[in-house]
Amino acid sequence: MDDCTLEKLVVKPGKLTPSFNKVHLEYDVTVPSDVEKIHIDPLTSDSGASYCIFGGDGGKDVPLKEGAVTDIKIEVTSEDGTIKHYFIHAKRLSAKDAFLNDLQFSVGNLNPAFDPDVLSYSCLLPCNVAQVVLKPVAPDTKNVVLVCGEKPGTPTALNVGETNVSVEVTSADGSNKKTYVIDVIRKQIPRFVKLTDEKLAKEYECPFTLSALYRPITIRGSNPKNTYSAPNIDEKTRKSKIDPLSGMPLGKDWRIVDYELDKKIAVAMATIPLTNGKSLDPAKFSELASQIESCNIAPTVADVTDKFKNASAPLKHTVEVRKWEKNLHQVFDETDVDKLCKSGEEYLQKYFDSLPRSGQFKQWPHGETPLDFLDNASHCFACAIKGKPKDAALHMKLGQVLEERYYAEDLFGLKKEEGGESLPSFNFEAKESSKEEECAAICKLRGVDAASAPIALQLKAIDEEYHHLVGSGQSGKADHVQGLFLWKSKQASQEGMAAQKAQDQESPLGQAYQKYMDALTLDEPKAIYNFHVGRMLVIQGNFDEAVKRLEVTLNWNPKHQFSRFYLGLALALQKNGPGPRAKETISYLLEAMETLLTLHTKSAMTPDDPRDIPAILHSDNLLRSSNVHLLRGIVNLGKLLQKNTDVKDCMSPEHVFHTSALLASQVLPYISQGDAYKQLEWVLLESHSNLLDILLKDPAKNAALIEQRCQRLSALIMNSTLPMSEDLLNLQEQTCQKLVSLQPCSSLSLYRLGVSQFDKFENCPPGDTANKILKEAMTSYQACISLEGKPASGDPPESLTGQQWWQDKVKAEEEAKKAEEAKKAPAPAAKGGPAKPAPAARGGGAAGRGAPASRGAPAARGRGAATTPARVYCGIIRFCRESEFNRYMFIDTTPAGKAAPAPAASKAPPGKGGHQCEATPPAQKAGAKEPPAPEPKKEEAKPEPAPESKPADDKPAPINPKTYHARLGLARAYRAAGDIDQSKKFYNEVMTMAPEVHDACIELAEMLAKTDPKGAVDVYCKFHISDPPTFDDGYILGEIVRLLMKAEDYEDKRLVKNMILYGKVYGLAVLEKYVKILEEKFKNKILQEVYAGVNGKSVDDADMQAFFKFKCWI
Repeated sequence: MDDCTLEKLVVKPGKLTPSFNKVHLEYDVTVPSDVEKIHIDPLTSDSGASYCIFGGDGGKDVPLKEGAVTDIKIEVTSEDGTIKHYFIHAKRLSAKDAFLNDLQFSVGNLNPAFDPDVLSYSCLLPCNVAQVVLKPVAPDTKNVVLVCGEKPGTPTALNVGETNVSVEVTSADGSNKKTYVIDVIRKQIPRFVKLTDEKLAKEYECPFTLSALYRPITIRGSNPKNTYSAPNIDEKTRKSKIDPLSGMPLGKDWRIVDYELDKKIAVAMATIPLTNGKSLDPAKFSELASQIESCNIAPTVADVTDKFKNASAPLKHTVEVRKWEKNLHQVFDETDVDKLCKSGEEYLQKYFDSLPRSGQFKQWPHGETPLDFLDNASHCFACAIKGKPKDAALHMKLGQVLEERYYAEDLFGLKKEEGGESLPSFNFEAKESSKEEECAAICKLRGVDAASAPIALQLKAIDEEYHHLVGSGQSGKADHVQGLFLWKSKQASQEGMAAQKAQDQESPLGQAYQKYMDALTLDEPKAIYNFHVGRMLVIQGNFDEAVKRLEVTLNWNPKHQFSRFYLGLALALQKNGPGPRAKETISYLLEAMETLLTLHTKSAMTPDDPRDIPAILHSDNLLRSSNVHLLRGIVNLGKLLQKNTDVKDCMSPEHVFHTSALLASQVLPYISQGDAYKQLEWVLLESHSNLLDILLKDPAKNAALIEQRCQRLSALIMNSTLPMSEDLLNLQEQTCQKLVSLQPCSSLSLYRLGVSQFDKFENCPPGDTANKILKEAMTSYQACISLEGKPASGDPPESLTGQQWWQDKVKAEEEAKKAEEAKKAPAPAAKGGPAKPAPAARGGGAAGRGAPASRGAPAARGRGAATTPARVYCGIIRFCRESEFNRYMFIDTTPAGKAAPAPAASKAPPGKGGHQCEATPPAQKAGAKEPPAPEPKKEEAKPEPAPESKPADDKPAPINPKTYHARLGLARAYRAAGDIDQSKKFYNEVMTMAPEVHDACIELAEMLAKTDPKGAVDVYCKFHISDPPTFDDGYILGEIVRLLMKAEDYEDKRLVKNMILYGKVYGLAVLEKYVKILEEKFKNKILQEVYAGVNGKSVDDADMQAFFKFKCWI
């Protein structure tokens, strides 16, 4: 009687959305443009009920207006008079409409979800999908739809990286068109892909990954053309809008997605080197991924059963409740251990759920940040330990949660909310601050400003204090200073700050180590506890102890793969390397590399977003590229393979280094710039430098590629976040010198050389040596400027050939040539006495025991000097044979009184020197006068040795552009030399050439601020302020106001103008201290103008006048 529902509702033509359901009262339907009316056919649930259709003339056929929505109401009345209304919104398309109802892919999903009004999408696909079929659905059958110019259903071939797919919809009458654009992205192949054509391999090589470009991005206006892989350049330009290779500022719309280049790469023939030494059959790059599954080779697993049965690692540790652990006892309403553990696991799940994706900005409610959940989890497990203090598994779990706290901060960049201080890390931060203050005090005592001095200079100052204390008999203080030196030096090492934190009980990472030790003490035979302690020892850099602990682990569990890997890494990183255990080490590292590559290969064959974070603790998920130890292990695998050439069925060292560079480059864009980021930068630099070493073995054949790699390595160093350590400085200088040797007339190469020399100067203690380095930096900058507008070819400029390192290079090449000629000459009959010894090379006097170490060599601490000749080479201390050294460098290192050994069989003709390694002249003796700038003798300078030859190239030499970079470098150099006038001159040139560069303006003004504050204001006022001013401009505005207020120059018209702009950028609160001063000086007119200007009103405005009266300014 009271049933007023419909049992069925049908429309013709068209289809109701959603599908009909009697309880749902509202529907949509869309019909083509040529449908003039729609037929409504309802059926009531109760035969006694009736219905009425409103919207037309009352009949079942309702007329529709073209291009409009017609609302149709169906009123259903039951027998007892109960009424219910159903609504249909019928849209008749216009013949002018051009849009899609839906868009689907044969593989993958659109991001964002399809919406007819949204025109741009992206779609992530597995790497092995070479083509895709789009399924567009147009609402009108008369709409013409084309996919990349073809009919729908036609497969679309995909590039290797990014493919721009367009779907064009044309209206029924042909008057309108709409284009949907989809960026289809194939995942990157996670293995090194080698192009078979060497010329194309060089052309398509990414400057960061040293693999083929992935989703190439070209810098608009760059000349020569600079192209990068999209993830890497996007990460590098996130904060600094500078072209990493050229150093030029990036203009508006600088980012060009180079689809055409991606197409060329897709058809290039390529192969994938395998870990067993073989390779895939060559195929087109775009098709290569279809074979990628066959790259997964089951690694050879070393059987270590009974191998370590005699291994021992004495354990000296006491389980105790430490002060920091007592601070974690924050759960007061629960004592049941099982419930505490359950709560801890729940908090961990909330932690995983709340983590942000890479690049995602996320805000959380108060008390619900990921770190809050981790803290709560640690409180639960700490209280559970209180209930079961002998349960080793609980100690282990707390250790893992504390270690996760470190990774949350380091990898994700998470920080505790202000006011929500975390107890475990508070004391650590205070302790770190105390050590920093002690180091700064020692540096100040030695004339070094720790606030601005590079870390290498700070370490030298601390080292000097240590030797002073030892010499004066203060051994206790000396030991303390030595501890500070070791603590500070970790910041410049590859272990980085993580090594410091893992040794400090006030750090979450150090606390995790203590809990792992507690677990091990309570259950020593447990392999997993031994493993985590051994792993933490590797993080600390205590490799000898790590080897012992990991051998014990393998004694308890021979099948524990990661124990084998970490054992191999610890062996490789020991001071003297693995020694006779080299092949064993190689097998462990190779197994881990293949396991990681296999995992990445499987992941690349899924459409899962690589930014997704798995819900697993990092200490349980060690098989990941963000585990820096895995990548360091791969680099060390390459080094060991170079030395152990008899190892068979293994990937070549070159391909291993390419793999480590690729993996590191793939991780860097997705993590925060913390400890792991810096260690991965080291991996990338080591990979680059080792690949450069391999090329230098045949400099004649690889000249063009060596030149390119030198450019890229020098740019990589300049753009890294690593502190300037001695190793990094040497690597930078050596690379730039080699680059200039290959391109002596390239202004960019000379500029980079100048930068490396100036960095060296800044890290050198004041004195004659530092002054000499500074002069060479100046000449490099001047040579760069002198070559602007000229071709980047020809004879080297005189300002370059006069530098000491160049003269040493020329001399070494001449001696190498003479040695070569002597070797080819017939040997004279043995007659008379022994052969006359060859003259000693420059600086080649024998260094006896106690001789001073060469500049940059580490000072011996309590031991005799090493007798093996050491050199810093490509960022690593290496020990090498003299013959190898000469073969690479053409530098005579023979001590006086010994015959110079002939170069090895592989030689380059004059002008094709190897990688310049001993570039810096030895330090001068104390008290010696600074020699004049080197003037090359005529007989040495003429004839000038020809620059190293390059492969024939039809293209003319590029013209050196005029840029501000060398002038900015020269301004800094003159400032360091105390020549204010010259420095000011070049700063002004930079400001004229590049007014958008803040550095020149700020540095010049800071230089003048103490002696000429009005002059500093004049400089700041030259800076172009945006309209409206930006936060970057705010610093300049603030400095102008500060200097004028300090000078009490209240009548300067610039004061009011800049106070107004300053207030507009940061708000009126930033002006409060200046307002107070002006009130005391009764400068009411200035105050009125400033407040009115910041509020965008006139001084005469009624509201402003009322405010001024309230403030007693009128």
